[in-house]
Amino acid sequence: MTNPFRSVSMSALLLLTSLLTACGFHLRGEMSTASEISQLSVTGDDPVYINYLSRAMERSGINISGQTAPWQIHIVSVERDVDQQTVASAGYFEQRIAMNVVYQLRTASGLPLFSPVQLTRERYITQSQDAPNAAESEQSIILSELQQELIATTLRRIHNLSLAELSEEARRVRNAAKAPVENSESNRNSQP
Repeated sequence: MTNPFRSVSMSALLLLTSLLTACGFHLRGEMSTASEISQLSVTGDDPVYINYLSRAMERSGINISGQTAPWQIHIVSVERDVDQQTVASAGYFEQRIAMNVVYQLRTASGLPLFSPVQLTRERYITQSQDAPNAAESEQSIILSELQQELIATTLRRIHNLSLAELSEEARRVRNAAKAPVENSESNRNSQP
């Protein structure tokens, strides 16, 4: 004989799950909209961050390809910072854990588009002086969470860009780069 309470609780759980999926609930980090940017390359000096970012982009529908991609996202810098904020009192102290990423979109030839984007996330935690191993473990977990948040923010920004915006910015930057060259040539030609 089955337990009637168990049947009711399972039914309630199934109902709640179906309601969550029906309202559009998605786990954090999943992108549900298709990006107009179908190909991108990722460059920079932090291979760990680049690897996680590349995998997240591929899961969101962007093909990460090397030299053949028309656009690239260049990771200018990735900084991870853990510092003590308060003096230990009663065996506890507060720590600030932060992660800062600067990236810039570029054309395939490396021509910078838009201004560099700086993203920062931070958390404050209370640590015990008596448990240094636990503190290191918690720092590692929090840095991983901050990295996931920064990658999700980067993905949202990339997904919100249209190909028209990228193409217009590339045209504007190319024209701006040509202007000083054309002006210097016309000045040389006009001198006696």
